[in-house]
Amino acid sequence: MMHLRHLSDDVFKSVALLTGLNLFLLGGVTILLTANHGLCAIVSLSGIALTLGGRLLLRRHRIYYLEMLAKKSLLEMQLGFYERKFTGTSVDFALPWRLKPEVVTEISKDFDGWVQKSVRSKGTMSRVYFLIYEAVIFLYSMSLCWSLWRMFT
Repeated sequence: MMHLRHLSDDVFKSVALLTGLNLFLLGGVTILLTANHGLCAIVSLSGIALTLGGRLLLRRHRIYYLEMLAKKSLLEMQLGFYERKFTGTSVDFALPWRLKPEVVTEISKDFDGWVQKSVRSKGTMSRVYFLIYEAVIFLYSMSLCWSLWRMFT
């Protein structure tokens, strides 16, 4: 359980760090857009590289987190935690970060397929983080194009 929590925290910490660095670089790009087009292009390329690296790191963290969650859920299913209920309630024995039994059945049929499908699942913070990274890459790309256009015209 602690391992899942740690993996979840790692995702947030890496996104927070890289977002701070990106804000710093985007501030530099904004200042350099009118002043020094060559340096602006270099900073934009650096920002694109940083953001692509952050996106890769996010994807790796997310896949590892989903694999651990799937293994925990499969273990719970094998131990019968989804079938057993607390006396007098409809609450099963499954531990926190619980997946629905239908999802666990899907995982048992196609583990890797479920992991790949769930990397950018709707309703998850990881999906939001990916969208943030893609928006930042778009901003860097626009500033790079602007800088190159201004350099050569």
